[in-house]
Amino acid sequence: MPNISVTEKAHWRDRIAARLDKKIESLAAAVPGLMDRIKREARQCAIASLGLAALQADIDAVIAARRALDQREEQAERGMLAIVRGVAVADLDDCDYGYSERREVESALFRRAAAHEDELLAADDIGRHVLRLRQEKENLLDTVWIATSPAHIKQLWCKVNQLLGVVPTHLERAALDIEAPKEFSCDDPIPAGGAGGRSRDDGPATERGTATFNGV
Repeated sequence: MPNISVTEKAHWRDRIAARLDKKIESLAAAVPGLMDRIKREARQCAIASLGLAALQADIDAVIAARRALDQREEQAERGMLAIVRGVAVADLDDCDYGYSERREVESALFRRAAAHEDELLAADDIGRHVLRLRQEKENLLDTVWIATSPAHIKQLWCKVNQLLGVVPTHLERAALDIEAPKEFSCDDPIPAGGAGGRSRDDGPATERGTATFNGV
């Protein structure tokens, strides 16, 4: 009898196993659901023979209760989504309550909670201080620009605040006062020409142009 290499033995083992698996699949397909039923019954027999039937019954009850709670949770979440969208639950699409729907509800809750948070902070001494600091932080970019802007921009900002009935913050008032001319006031008219106007020290344009030309 000729010797067979290890590789050849593995090959014939896999080929025979494949033929056996194919026959088993053919037999199982002749009776649909047979193997699934056998597996379920075998598991039940194993649970009983190991003395786990009572504990498995408790687990099954917990699973059933969890499934019912999941259904209640889904119904409640769909109800919240309907309220946020201003529609009836029956008008919602028949889709799972997934990530985007949760984000929609959470976004609405976040915006409403932020408004209520401001109301609650405004009713407390420390809370009002927190609100003032938050407002300063929110307006910080404008404040920095105001602090580094020329006088006519500061005047324009004051006019806008007066038009809107907005009271400047502490830092905003400080920014408006930085390097402000003595005659500057929020009641002053905005100078014509804006930033394009010449200062008194510039001198006549013709003289400056001549000096530059002669210098060249």
